[in-house]
Amino acid sequence: MEWFNDQPLRPRPHIAVLFYDALGDFVIITPLLRGLKEKYPDCTLDYFSGERTRELEEALPHIDARFSVFGNPNALQELPHFIAERRTAAGEYDLVINCDFHPTMAFVAHMLQPRYVVGKCFGADLREEVPKPPDKLHRLHDEFWSAPDLLQRYGDILKTTYIGEIWCRLAFVETDFYRTEAPTHDPGCEIPEVLISTGGRRSAKLWIRDYWKQVIDWCFAHGYRVGLLGDKPQRQSEVYHTGDTESWLLEQTPLIDLRGRFSLPQVAGALERARACVSVDNGIMHLAYSVRTPTIALFGASPWMVWTPPVPHLHLVLPEEPCSKCYENRFRNADCLLERHQCMLSVRPERVIERLQAVLRE
Repeated sequence: MEWFNDQPLRPRPHIAVLFYDALGDFVIITPLLRGLKEKYPDCTLDYFSGERTRELEEALPHIDARFSVFGNPNALQELPHFIAERRTAAGEYDLVINCDFHPTMAFVAHMLQPRYVVGKCFGADLREEVPKPPDKLHRLHDEFWSAPDLLQRYGDILKTTYIGEIWCRLAFVETDFYRTEAPTHDPGCEIPEVLISTGGRRSAKLWIRDYWKQVIDWCFAHGYRVGLLGDKPQRQSEVYHTGDTESWLLEQTPLIDLRGRFSLPQVAGALERARACVSVDNGIMHLAYSVRTPTIALFGASPWMVWTPPVPHLHLVLPEEPCSKCYENRFRNADCLLERHQCMLSVRPERVIERLQAVLRE
């Protein structure tokens, strides 16, 4: 195995992409998946991820086969058999692109035994990773991509600090880096004009319920129905840190509860039918802008410059009182590190309503 430096691949190459199974991860990597098919039209492309994004992976035409590493209790027993089947079908792996920094995926990349690799992959002795060439491009892999001076230092390689572009550059793929994709299915019901999503896996990202209520009240007062997207209520509360916020909003407003009703492609389909989406930084936000729905994204305690593509239908509302604590902790903290949730409190509902009003009038 050696690090990929754009060496030529054999005809009909066998390629694998590895990534964590968060919705946002799936969305931002779709330009790479599409770009690989554009660069190698006759390639076979396998995707290794997890159960959370299985429905989207199975519906995306760029993926020829997929395997759940995360969320699969039998992964270690099933993986060798799956790899053997894929080698029989498409030959040895020519190129593996590991977009994840989890050590589990570095081991999976090793098991695939590719000729070339991009990203973390354990070498033959399972002690060290496959070494990178000394070129500046490859050093980018180990940079902190949220660093404020990253574009200043890598402006000869990058146009933006969007993670979708970064992974394409590291894999020598040229495509429309900012055109993400999400497969859509018919949601099978009427969809409100505005869809919202309040939850996230880091509680530091969340907006307060009084602010949400002001937005919802404004919508209904102006004739726009609002629907609430998310997982089933109990899981939404426990996993996505919404607590009693959503139940309170459903009691206090005419908000329409759509949580847990759809498959993920149906969620994307519902978003495609909506006139606008308002969301904190979470997977719903990524699905919304991927189906070209005007999306108002509320950002505070997360690196927006890495996770949002520069597309005109994605409208960021950033804090008036930003805080550096999350950045100093490299966004590893789940909760706000201040007594007062300064950043998200300074994302004022008036600003969100103003942006939403402009979007709905277009």
